[in-house]
Amino acid sequence: MNKKGFTLIEILIVIIIVGILASLALPKLTRKIGEAKAAEATT
Repeated sequence: MNKKGFTLIEILIVIIIVGILASLALPKLTRKIGEAKAAEATT
């Protein structure tokens, strides 16, 4: 069977994985932005 493209299930799995990774990375990113703003405000 030679199929091209992705099925809906495959796309949903990728979206879920990306969402999990984003939810893990977002708090670290916002903390770094806050630290950068604080450092800039003190200089």
